Amino acid sequence: MSEMKFTAEQLPGVRRFTEEHARRYKVDDGLIGDLVIAVNEIATNAVRHGSAHAELRMWTEDGRVIAEIHDSGSWSLSSAPGATPPPPEAEGGMGIWVARQICSAVSINTGNNGTVVRLELSSTARYI
Repeated sequence: MSEMKFTAEQLPGVRRFTEEHARRYKVDDGLIGDLVIAVNEIATNAVRHGSAHAELRMWTEDGRVIAEIHDSGSWSLSSAPGATPPPPEAEGGMGIWVARQICSAVSINTGNNGTVVRLELSSTARYI
């Protein structure tokens, strides 16, 4: 497992960290950019809406790459965030929806200890 603590100013480092570890974990080259986008969207949400400091953890498990983003903020989940696309005129609110389009699984857990968003992607999946 690899970990990185970050703030909003360190988001470029989050993208580099994600790409580096995706390559180390043998993610298909065609999926690395997509994984970087998904992690960046959730990491950006973490430091914009959750808390000033957040943490990214990445590892592999059963042929999947797992990325977890943890912040100390909490929120009330009214339904499955990002389950439907935002309206075309939206200027934000697309992060979780984008991550759901890219990843094979997205889970969100929030409570007294903060929020954890877990992204899963098959390391060998290929687009048709």
